[in-house]
Amino acid sequence: MNEEKAESLFDALFRVLRMMTRSFAKDRRPEHITPTQYHILYLIRDRQTLTLMDMAKHLQVSAPTATRAVDALVLKQMLCKERDPQDRRLVWLRLSEEGSGLLARQRRERVKILAEEADARLTEQERDQLIYLLNKLIPPVFTEEQ
Repeated sequence: MNEEKAESLFDALFRVLRMMTRSFAKDRRPEHITPTQYHILYLIRDRQTLTLMDMAKHLQVSAPTATRAVDALVLKQMLCKERDPQDRRLVWLRLSEEGSGLLARQRRERVKILAEEADARLTEQERDQLIYLLNKLIPPVFTEEQ
């Protein structure tokens, strides 16, 4: 791919991500979460439990950054921290009932926003093709998150 096309692809993907990020930023409800916090809930939902260090690795952030995001979710009662009975140094993160419900609601709302935009601008064939092509761009390391 030539540089001009690569820049166009980057710009388009960046604008789509910015659109999705703005939908999080407009949310002013008390249970509002950031895209990073959403990602944390999403990862824990898929894995059932994660340690803080595993979470930092998945997010590709420092332990203090992951700790701040996790602590905010614990404070909002979206996550539970549980000490490992065999190794007290380990703290497992689990979704609370509230966290599971919030994640489901947030996902429905974000999917609806994206679907409305896609329906307004793309044919069904174009939507199918976009999904297929975007999935082809995802390296294996990121497909493990699903």
